[in-house]
Amino acid sequence: MAFTQLISLDQMRNTLRRMVARYDEAQMSTPQIDNYLNIAYTLRLPEQFKNIKLTKPYVFLTTPNVDTYDFVYEGGLVDDPKQLPLPGNLAVPGNIQITPPAYCQGYILRYWQDKTSFYNRWPNLSVNQQIDSGDGTAGPYSGIIPSKPFYRCQTDIFGKVTEAAVIISAIVKNPQSVNSGFSYAITDQPKTAPTNINLADLVDINGNIVGEVNYLTGDWHFTVAGFGTIPKDATIYAAVVPYQASRPTDVLFYNQQLIFRPCPLQVFQVEFQISQQPTQLIASGDAPELNEWYLFICAMAAELIYVDFPDPEGMAYLQPTLDQQRCEAQRRTLKQLSTQRASTIFSQIGRPLASWFTGTEYSGSSGG
Repeated sequence: MAFTQLISLDQMRNTLRRMVARYDEAQMSTPQIDNYLNIAYTLRLPEQFKNIKLTKPYVFLTTPNVDTYDFVYEGGLVDDPKQLPLPGNLAVPGNIQITPPAYCQGYILRYWQDKTSFYNRWPNLSVNQQIDSGDGTAGPYSGIIPSKPFYRCQTDIFGKVTEAAVIISAIVKNPQSVNSGFSYAITDQPKTAPTNINLADLVDINGNIVGEVNYLTGDWHFTVAGFGTIPKDATIYAAVVPYQASRPTDVLFYNQQLIFRPCPLQVFQVEFQISQQPTQLIASGDAPELNEWYLFICAMAAELIYVDFPDPEGMAYLQPTLDQQRCEAQRRTLKQLSTQRASTIFSQIGRPLASWFTGTEYSGSSGG
């Protein structure tokens, strides 16, 4: 018996046209119809309700001595508006939401979303150490920062530095010196094309790259840009946040990034739970991931059309269908969830105070 496809993009186009009374190309073109359907399907559908069909594992491997990893919502996200994502990325599903539980090598992680609480538990305590002295020239200056390894700078998902982790400064402490007002500082910045991820550039306040630093070995060197010099009575300091790498027990989700503590010692497999964005309906034969979503998607697309082309009577006629289909679209997930007890702080046998909702889930210790 041949398989008959019940729902297709062609059928959804026809249904949407009838809903909004735009029956032919002259009233609304097929590309416009497809655009409304895809916006409703990929952007509005995942936000309307939580659906088990779109809940999937998010698994990746950590890199030794790297504590921060980007979590990008949109597929093919770029910083330059002139630079478009590659055509192959257009159908890549984005990520809508990341939720606990989180695991590292099978051990459950404490999950945090509040930066203050996380850094109260794992404070970034900076160590300021003298590493050299000025010699009256521009350099080069070099040496080793004793407290190593140390954390690297924090960047956003576009690679721009949001918080420096290495600050090398030179000051003259003697108030009687003719150079008492002297001050010079450089900070770490990721290399644009690193051959060694543990190396970073050192940049001054004008953005000049003047040297580099190694996060693991503590090696550093720089030469003052332009015609600047560091006086002989200046002291050179380095402020860093040292750490001891191990298997992570805590993770913070903040600024679209995942930050682990302790910093991973080696390659670990990490797993989260995410709600994923559906892929677009591209070809005429494409269908939603679940056939029963089709009328709900058409109703949401019709609502978008009535937002762009106001029609109070048409929207009033559509509203009951939209409300009914929203309820029916959730039915499968609600039935599935009803078969299992909701997780509470009392449902984790043998794990006192264990709950990822409060950030105290068991992670190899007592969970306190």
